[in-house]
Formats: sequence, C-alpha cells, structure tokens
Amino acid sequence: MGKNSFFFGRPIFSQMINLIDGNKVAKRAAEHSTDRYCKRFDTFQHLITMVYGAVSGCNSLRELCSGIVSYGDKIAHCKFDHSPRRSTLADANMRRGPEVFEAIYGDLVGEHLPSLADSHKQLVIDKKVYAIDSTTIGLFQPIFECTGRKSNNGKSKGGIKSHQKLDMQSGIPVKVHHSDAREHDSLFIQREGIVGKGEVALFDKAYNNYALFDKWNQEGTYFVTRLKNNAKEEMLEELELPENTPDEVMRDAKIALKYKDGEGGERQVALRLVSYYHPDRDKAYYFLTNLFDLPAERIAHLYKQRWQIELLFKKMKQNFPLQYFYGDNRNAVQIQIWCTLIALLLITIMKRSLTRPWSFSNLVSLLQKHLFTYARFTDFFDNVDSFARDFVKNRGGPEELQGKLDFYET
Repeated sequence: MGKNSFFFGRPIFSQMINLIDGNKVAKRAAEHSTDRYCKRFDTFQHLITMVYGAVSGCNSLRELCSGIVSYGDKIAHCKFDHSPRRSTLADANMRRGPEVFEAIYGDLVGEHLPSLADSHKQLVIDKKVYAIDSTTIGLFQPIFECTGRKSNNGKSKGGIKSHQKLDMQSGIPVKVHHSDAREHDSLFIQREGIVGKGEVALFDKAYNNYALFDKWNQEGTYFVTRLKNNAKEEMLEELELPENTPDEVMRDAKIALKYKDGEGGERQVALRLVSYYHPDRDKAYYFLTNLFDLPAERIAHLYKQRWQIELLFKKMKQNFPLQYFYGDNRNAVQIQIWCTLIALLLITIMKRSLTRPWSFSNLVSLLQKHLFTYARFTDFFDNVDSFARDFVKNRGGPEELQGKLDFYET
C-alpha cells in the first residue's frame, strides 16, 4: 500500500462540517437576528467552534480555544475564519440565543433523516414509532431549577432536563425541548406537534395523562405505556386470546380509567390492558395502550423497544463533555447541549457511510485524535489498521506503533 493511499485534501473535521449547509445557517441567523452587530464571530463560526468542542471532548473554554490555536493553518481548511479568544466565545454564548441552534438542528434532521432510516430496525407495525423520555443533566450552579432538598450548607445545585422524541428507525431525536429539571415529564407530550396523528409513542408511566389519552383516541394518535400502580381501572370487557398466544401473556382486556375534565366533572377513557409475565425477572408487567388491532405479545415487544432512548442518553453523556459547560448562564448551557446534539447527528451520519461495524464510543474516541488528519473519512476508518501499518512502513517509527490501534477493534 503506497504512502498516499489515504491522503485527502481536507481534514476529517472539515468533511464533518461540510455536512452543514452554510446557506441554511445564514438563513436561520437572519431569521433570528443572531448576527446583528457581529463583526467576525458569526453564527456559523460559533456553531463549528462549539461542534469542535463537543467532538474533541474539551472540558473548558481554555482547552477549546487553545486546541483550535494548536492546529495552526489547518483550521483554514475547516472553515474557521480565525481562532476565537475565550472572551469572544464566552460573550457569544451569553448573547446569542439558543433558538437559532435549535432551528439548525431541525434543518439537519429534516435533510438527513431519510438516509439514516435503517430497514433492519423496522418494527413489524404499519405505523411510525417513536420513543419519548427525558434525561436530567446536573449543574453545579442553580442556573436551572432542580428538584430535591437543598444541602445542609444551604447551597443548591441546578439541573436542566432534556426531553426528547426518538425516531426508532434512525436512532436520532427528532423533537427536543429543554426545561428546568423540576418540570414534570408529562408536560412535554402535551406540547403542540410533539406526537402526530397516526404515530405511535412509547413512554414510561410518568407521562400518563388520561385526559390526553382520551383526546388521542379521538384524533387517531397511538401510544404504549405502563399502568400506574395506584390506577383504579374498571373492567369493561375480557378480550379473547388466540390459541397461538405465548404463555407469557396472562391477560388481554378492555378497561376504563376515570379522569376529571376542566369543568369539574368526571369522564372516563376506554383503553386496552395487556398483562405480561417476564420469566427471567419473575415479574408481571401491565401495559396500557389504545392499539387494539395488534396481538397482545406485540404490545409487550413494542414497549421493550423504548429502551433505545435510554441507550441514546447514555451515548450522549459518555461520549461528550456534558458534565462541564463553557458558561454559567442559561444561554451557554442550552447552546452547548444543542451543539452536542448536532455533533451526535453528524457523527451518526458519517458512521452510516462506513462498512466496518464500529461501536459509537470507539469511533468517537479515535475520531477525537484524528480530527485534523488529512484522510478521507471512509477510507481511514474502514482501514484504520492498514493505515497504521502503512504509516509506520513509509514514515518510520517504533515497531510497537503497528499494534497501536488494536484497542479500537470492535
């Protein structure tokens, strides 16, 4: 393999940034007036700086800005106009609103979602399925209000809650909302446009709202959740189980749950209750849904898929520096989370182009060390071990470098 086999005219980070349409960013900046009175550090420069911080794992403004400076002239190939100062980035994080980054993320999702859909993750159901949940990110200052008691020394910590709607086929969140950690989860699904007609939403019992379920019944919106322990259901009809039903399905029934309407009266909503026994855990689960046309075992299988959103939260928190923030104000915290989501989306898009089955964590770990390597992304990560041997052979170096990248074998 020749020494120029993998050489490419742009660094890997530049190839990542090219997935972002600069014209759309400029359009969003004009809509939100985020570049008004801005001389050099515009919205696009702010965006790629924060994406670099997320992907490279920088834990502070000093580390982020000095990291960009250390690459010298290479940053010009990654669309950096200049290396920003810490004060410039801190001021931008305080002044520029997070709404423009939310809009940029929405544009990227709309553009790349069709190509990210994985046919292997197609659930055996003729409706679009989403998982809904939230994750709380702790803060060391009360920037966002958190739940729980104050500590003995009187100091309080803050917390921001990220509510997300995950597309099950693509593995990326398509709807995101940030709030104080004290905000109840169920408020998210009541927001306009979160769950659409004909869609199926999977969520845990913290989101249960019987009035909303009644409204969804009328609109043709579907869900699968779990019955609360203190729910007082009324049996309406015992549904017959087909002969081929697995033994784990204990019961299938139509029930009624009461709720109070806005006028002080009392109404009820008719739903389906599937009782399922998990033999490995020796535990019974009670699933609540308005899907009456699916087999009972399929309802249990659908709810099991909800765990994918927990894996998404784990992916976010383990691979990106969300335990450290580049500012101590609401704007800075929200901007960093939006840019982390953008970085996660860009890496997911690039990962989909690879033939080698990388785990996400290993890919990010190696990517951090080669952001400014002049190599085509697909060639490098599909043949990373060959690239290392070729480098040692043609450039020289210690013999142990030949096995240096064995750690990243999946």
